[in-house]
Amino acid sequence: MAQRTASESQVETPAPSRRWFEPIVDFVARYREASIAAVAILLVLYIQLNNSVFLSSPLMSVVLRDTARIGMIAMGIVLVMITGEIDLSVGATYAFAPYLMISMSTDWGLSLWVTAPIAILLGVGIGFLNGFITVKLRIPSLITTLGMFFLLTGITVSYAHSQPIRMLVQQPFNLIFGENRFGPRDSLFSWDGLTGFTPIIWTLIVALILTLVLSRTVFGLHLISTGSNLLAAREIGVRTDRIKIAAFMICGGLAAFTGLITATVTGSAAPDTGGSLLTLLAIAAAVFGGTSLMGGSGTVIGALIGAFVIACLNNGLVLLGAQATESNIYLGLAILAAMILNVQLNAVRLKRKR
Repeated sequence: MAQRTASESQVETPAPSRRWFEPIVDFVARYREASIAAVAILLVLYIQLNNSVFLSSPLMSVVLRDTARIGMIAMGIVLVMITGEIDLSVGATYAFAPYLMISMSTDWGLSLWVTAPIAILLGVGIGFLNGFITVKLRIPSLITTLGMFFLLTGITVSYAHSQPIRMLVQQPFNLIFGENRFGPRDSLFSWDGLTGFTPIIWTLIVALILTLVLSRTVFGLHLISTGSNLLAAREIGVRTDRIKIAAFMICGGLAAFTGLITATVTGSAAPDTGGSLLTLLAIAAAVFGGTSLMGGSGTVIGALIGAFVIACLNNGLVLLGAQATESNIYLGLAILAAMILNVQLNAVRLKRKR
C-alpha cells in the first residue's frame, strides 16, 4: 500500500496548456530585431502592392530622410531609456543647435567647421544638464527634460523671432553633410534621382558605433547593469550616476548632430522644426525596436528599424487613401500595439530569469 501511494505521488501533474499566442511572444522575445525587420518588409510589400508609387525614387528619398531623422534621435533615446530614464528635450535640441550653428556662421563670419562642433557640444552640454539635474538633484527625468524642452523652445523662438534662417553654402561641408540641393552631382550620396543617402549613411555609421559600444565595451555593460538593477550595479562598483549623465550627454549630442544634418540638407533652419512630434516619434521608434520603458534592455538597430516602420507608416498611409488626420490614428494604434507587446515581452524575460 505504501509503495502504491509512493508511486501515485510520483505521477507528474500535466503542465498547463499554453495559450495560442505564447509561442509567438516567445519567438519575438528571442528574435526581436528580426521580427521587427519582418514587420517592416511586410509593411513595404503591402503598401507597394496597393500603390506602386511607394518604392519610386522621390518617395523613398523622403522615407530615407525621415528614417534617418527619427532614427538618429531614437538611438540616443535608447541609451537613456536603457538606464531607466527618459529624455523629452531632444526635439528642442534638434531645432536649437542648427539655428545656433547657422546664425554664428552668418553673423560672425565663422566657418561651419567651427560653428558645427560648437553646436554639437552645446547639445552635449544640454544633455549634461539634464543628467545632472536628474541624478544629483533627484528630479525625475520626465520633469527635468520636459522643462528643458520648453526652455530651449522658448529661447529658440525668441532668438529667431519665429523666422527661419537660410544656410550659406560652404564646401566641402555641404558636400559631406548635405545632399542634392544644387544638382544631382552635388552630393557624395545621390544616385539615379534617389536622394536621402547622406543622412542615412551617417545614421548607419552612428548605429554601428553605438552597437559596438553596447555590446563590446565596459560602458555598454555598465549601462545595461544600471538599468537592470540600480542597487546591484552600485554594489559591484558601477558609477551609476556617471553612466546616466553620459547617456544623457550622448543623447543630446546626437539630437544636435541630427539637426545639423537636416539643416544642411534643407539649406535652412526654422525654430518650429522638430518639437514635441519628433520627440514622440523617436520614443515610439525606440519602443517599436524593443527598448523597455523599465530600463535594462534595448538595441539601437531595433530603434533604427522602428524609425523605418514609422517613416513608412507616415508616408505610406497617404498613398493608401488615408487622410492626413487619419494617419495619426493608425500610428497611435500601432504605438499602443507595440506597448502591449513590450509588456508581454518583459513578462517573458522575467519568467526566463526565474
